Amino acid sequence: MREMNNGDLAGMPNDEVLKQYPGLFFRSLKMYEPYPDGESPNDFFMRIKKWFEEFTAKHKNTDENILAVTHGGVINIIYYLVNGIEWSNKAPAFKTDNCSIHILNTDTMEFEVENFTGFLTGSIKEE
Repeated sequence: MREMNNGDLAGMPNDEVLKQYPGLFFRSLKMYEPYPDGESPNDFFMRIKKWFEEFTAKHKNTDENILAVTHGGVINIIYYLVNGIEWSNKAPAFKTDNCSIHILNTDTMEFEVENFTGFLTGSIKEE
């Protein structure tokens, strides 16, 4: 799943964004206010929620291991959905380090592993 579509700001250097769109940040957007030619926080949330509900329904009661690769913002929304907490772009983020592994049991809807990065240093311990 892709991260939020920040429209015209995508790929633009930060200094250019600050010049062209002063004060426009993810957390400054209202829930229904989109980035120029992009998604609003609500659009982003609803897109991830729809995918997650379809994904978990499709893979419920399976013994298969399924790999989903995505971004921190997407994982954060999934944590909110799994924990039944209302999400907004102003809510605190769950810890999701770069390259981290999160294992969700789709039968119990509980995370069995959260934010594991030990493989990056050769360690086998969970952090």
